[in-house]
Amino acid sequence: MPQPLDPWGMAWVHQVYRRELALLADLVAGAADGDRARAAIVADHLKDITDSLHEHHVGEDELLWPPLLRRAQPQADLVHRMERQHDELHGLLQDVAKLTPAWVDTASAADRDRLADVVARVSAVTNEHLADEEEHVLPLIREHITAEEWLAFELRGHASIPQEKALVFLGIGLQDATDHERAQFTGGLPPEVLQFWEGEGRQQYDTWRTTLLGAA
Repeated sequence: MPQPLDPWGMAWVHQVYRRELALLADLVAGAADGDRARAAIVADHLKDITDSLHEHHVGEDELLWPPLLRRAQPQADLVHRMERQHDELHGLLQDVAKLTPAWVDTASAADRDRLADVVARVSAVTNEHLADEEEHVLPLIREHITAEEWLAFELRGHASIPQEKALVFLGIGLQDATDHERAQFTGGLPPEVLQFWEGEGRQQYDTWRTTLLGAA
């Protein structure tokens, strides 16, 4: 018999989104009026996280929901609820994408506050969606998604990370990982990547993180 699917990566990546979106809501709101340099630093990470969240949802929409709708018909309403929640978040993420350039350009308190309100809303709605997904849909994924389908979903997520951002995403992924998550994740990395991370890579990430956090 095939081994039961262990979609450990879902809860892992969800925790990253929860943490980083809550942090970004605070960082945007806490930026000083007129500080363009600070706005650019925070906005860069905001774009990385919101782009990643969008790609994560597109991957679910295209690779997970269709087979679940075919194989778990009695729970189709749950999958459709996920689709509606994705649509709501997509609209909010579009608002973030529209408001961010204005804040980067002016760093004004008014532009900052408009963006901070939307990012806080994204954080709250994302938290609700992820909790709903983990409680009600993750069991369906374990039961109805094959290992091959899950691997395709994971590989799509990996491919969506820009090469120049690989170190950042490695660092934020490992930051609060459980022992199980850390072992699963690092076990799939090439030895030379792990060697780089344990030396120069971790130092570079720590420097970047300190800059992002600023006075926070």
